[in-house]
Amino acid sequence: MKRISIIHTGGTFSMQPDDEGLLAPGNYALDYIQKTVPPLFNAELRQKQLFNLDSSLFRPEHWVAIAREICETYDDYDGFVVVHGTDTMAYTASALSFFLKNLEKPVVLTGSQIPLTMKRSDALGNLIAAVEVAHSSDIKEVAVQFNNTVFRGNRTKKKTASDFDAFYSPNYRPLIQLGIVMEQFHNRFFHSPAGVFEIDTRLDPHVLLVPIFPGFDFSTIIPTVQEGRTKGLVVEAYGSGNVPSDDPGLEEFFKAAADMKVPVAVCSQSPMGKVNLKLYKVASRADYYGLISAVDMTREATIVKLMVALGRFSDLKKIKQFMQLNIAGEKEDEGPAERA
Repeated sequence: MKRISIIHTGGTFSMQPDDEGLLAPGNYALDYIQKTVPPLFNAELRQKQLFNLDSSLFRPEHWVAIAREICETYDDYDGFVVVHGTDTMAYTASALSFFLKNLEKPVVLTGSQIPLTMKRSDALGNLIAAVEVAHSSDIKEVAVQFNNTVFRGNRTKKKTASDFDAFYSPNYRPLIQLGIVMEQFHNRFFHSPAGVFEIDTRLDPHVLLVPIFPGFDFSTIIPTVQEGRTKGLVVEAYGSGNVPSDDPGLEEFFKAAADMKVPVAVCSQSPMGKVNLKLYKVASRADYYGLISAVDMTREATIVKLMVALGRFSDLKKIKQFMQLNIAGEKEDEGPAERA
């Protein structure tokens, strides 16, 4: 009999109306699930309430706590389900994919758009589907299950707050489709290198997101860089990585980052975009200032991966090399990484 660990962290899934009618974290979910879900599976289900938070309150230390809980009980269970709020689920999924090294078991995040005990709730269906994936699928990676579709966790984005089909993976196709039967697309699965499972939760959260838009005033953020208040930058550029290359403020911004040895990763504002820093005029400055292409990574994965890189390395070349590597299937391969 397989053993599945369900780790509860909060979110809409377990919320209930407070005295003012506003949704707030509730405490009834565990008992309800224990009575309802186990009879559906030939499995032993263990539940743990790690914390009970609206996911908008999550910080990197919550990602670390989830990873440590999985690590401490890794040998005791065949699969893990993490019940999580939808707003920051993609960030947590990305973090876990980088923290959990040589993963050989499924780790499936899920949640809901409507709380468990409210009418037309999607909570129980999502949980049952996630448990089924953790129990019966062949994946050995961090995934997000929502509305009967399973995505690679670090490729996932939330696309809507008003539909049950809340998540999508713009640059990577689903891993599993749950219809009448479970359809697994094995050729899309990520396979970790052979080795002993371990975690590495080192990170530095001092990363700043810089979304480019027409008229953006780079002088507003240059002092932040020069004063050492950020250790990493993610520039969210247009399309394939284009930026206003004739703007003198941009040149000053890149120079300030280079002078302070602050790594700059460039991702695309287009959900299905792929960054190519050699395509536009910015290419002439990309190599000079050491800009890092996020290729087709999501904004969420790029931010979290840069946090992890900063936590593991102090040398700028090693940070760039780490960002270029495909660690957990988060990006399209682009050839060998630059040697540190």
